[in-house]
Amino acid sequence: MRKFSAIVVAVLVLAGFAYYMLILQMSDVDRSLYGFDLDEVRRLAIDTEGDLPVSINTEAPFSLEFPGAAVVTGQGWALKPIPIYAYQVVFPQGHLMIDSALTTVQAAEMGASGAPDDGGSNERLIQALSDARHIVFTHEHGDHIGGAVGHPQALELLDNVRLTERQLSDLDVWGGTTYPQGALDNYTPLAYEKHYALAPGIVLIEAAGHTPGSQIIYVRLQNGQEYLFIGDVAWNYAGINLVRPRPNLVSRFFLGEDRPRTHAQVAALKALEAANPDLAIVVGHDGSRTDAQIASGLLNNRFQ
Repeated sequence: MRKFSAIVVAVLVLAGFAYYMLILQMSDVDRSLYGFDLDEVRRLAIDTEGDLPVSINTEAPFSLEFPGAAVVTGQGWALKPIPIYAYQVVFPQGHLMIDSALTTVQAAEMGASGAPDDGGSNERLIQALSDARHIVFTHEHGDHIGGAVGHPQALELLDNVRLTERQLSDLDVWGGTTYPQGALDNYTPLAYEKHYALAPGIVLIEAAGHTPGSQIIYVRLQNGQEYLFIGDVAWNYAGINLVRPRPNLVSRFFLGEDRPRTHAQVAALKALEAANPDLAIVVGHDGSRTDAQIASGLLNNRFQ
């Protein structure tokens, strides 16, 4: 009996250790791994010739659900909605798109559900992508590039799709969401080290970690309002507020991301927000935060 009890205790200890390492473990943040030069980003944004954008629209045609413990280290197991957003940055003439959500076929394959108040959101997304001057992605995962890759005129849209060298560096990261074979043979991606001025008021900021091609997208409107579209640096604003990345199980073993660098990125974002309280950090899958930003007028809730 004692031997059996000892085995049970040993199993429980091992299970507890495994749970801690996979779900709860946190290391000290290494702030040297990532930092922002907001002054340089601002300079690039206003030095680019042309009119600054005037507003930003967003919709989430589809949504997933993940346990909170998979979203932010140390959170509970209650399911959290993971809306899949795209963003339309409107200029006096035309617009650009940040991320492209999913097609209905991709959403079904991924197990995503349609938004309860869809009301034609997917059709508006398709049209917004069709009319965009630029289509740029926070990173190369399927729920961010899928709408453009699976668009009815996907090959025609390639003239306006701004993939980066890093986003094309490992197509396995795309998770099977791919263009037809040969479609990218003559494609010229964007190449930059730290910053890239894409358009007036729009600057791409290198943020490898979640994926090799992750980038944060800075937007400055004519009224002076500034935004950072962070994609999946964090799935929920709690990751920034608590300075916690995703747990090891998700970060290292499911996503294969650079967890120390994403940890440094959420720390840098929190510090940046503290120093610039009017800066709007737009989190790629946080419905509650996005709803609050819509309610405050920072974002509009319908594509044009």
